[in-house]
Amino acid sequence: MMSRITDADEAYGHQLVAPAIVTAHQQPGWAERCWHLVNFGDGWVLGAGRAVNPHAGHQTAKAGLNTGRLQYAQRTREEFRQGDSPDTPSVGSIRIEVVEPLRRVRLILDDASCPFSFDLTYVARFPAIEGPRNRIERHGEVVTDYMHFFQSGIYSGVVVADGEERRYEHVMGFRDRGWGLRKHEGAAQRGMHVFCGCELADESIYMLLYENAHGERMLTSGWTMNKDGISDRAVNISHDIKFDDLLAHEGRFAVTFESGRQSRIGFRVDGRLFMESVGYTSVLGRSDPGTNRLDMSDPGVLTAWQGLFDNGATFECDGRVGNGYVETGLGAHARYRPEGAR
Repeated sequence: MMSRITDADEAYGHQLVAPAIVTAHQQPGWAERCWHLVNFGDGWVLGAGRAVNPHAGHQTAKAGLNTGRLQYAQRTREEFRQGDSPDTPSVGSIRIEVVEPLRRVRLILDDASCPFSFDLTYVARFPAIEGPRNRIERHGEVVTDYMHFFQSGIYSGVVVADGEERRYEHVMGFRDRGWGLRKHEGAAQRGMHVFCGCELADESIYMLLYENAHGERMLTSGWTMNKDGISDRAVNISHDIKFDDLLAHEGRFAVTFESGRQSRIGFRVDGRLFMESVGYTSVLGRSDPGTNRLDMSDPGVLTAWQGLFDNGATFECDGRVGNGYVETGLGAHARYRPEGAR
């Protein structure tokens, strides 16, 4: 029997009475992940992430860029063996390197055969915040047991698409760092989830909502944060989102916080990343290594690649204007997609 003791067991970091490679769920869906997202405006939305699935024996990276006219995606995968370092920053042509923990990350896609590339630096502007543990059981089986931390930051650097080079400085965005068990990727077939990241000059407002197919709220989380960390927590969130089939176009949230503060947050989508192409999908083969260059003017493309969306958006919050994103995954839902919701 192969020993489960690896080099990582030399480090004084054990949190379980077990070797360092042991995880809470010994299943292929257990992973460590990161996802970086930035809405540059003018229809340009970029995301990139890396994941390690030790029990599946692989590590992956993915990157996507939508310019309004075209959607680009690059997906890479390499073998991950027992004892390999999960902190290796590169998977093929995609590199996501933590230069300074909780402060600075470098993101690079450099592949001459790929129609887009980037070299960006993320610098945190606020402390990271801990999201809730999300545990879901169905028929006695744990299908999700997962947590995140979220962190607002600033992106600067170069993005190139089909030879067009754009340089950006000090664009607000965020990152999502998570770990745990998830047995599905992409939008759920039933129910809805929404993540809202509203970036304002002096604070960020993040909200995470899950509803079942009947429209019943299963998870409500929301925070305001600034340079000192979390400044308030949401106790009630309502939403009114305008969908065209699965595509969100605009909407508003009404939020009540623990402090008694009430905020009205409106958004309008000005760009969107089709996450099916990036690899957040349950369709067999779509997450395999490869490259996409999709024509957004083709109605057939729009229909074929609908699913989970990271929507770039402009915000209006209590008289202030912001930038950010609204992630939407819409399945059968009593209010927004009632067909099949019962």
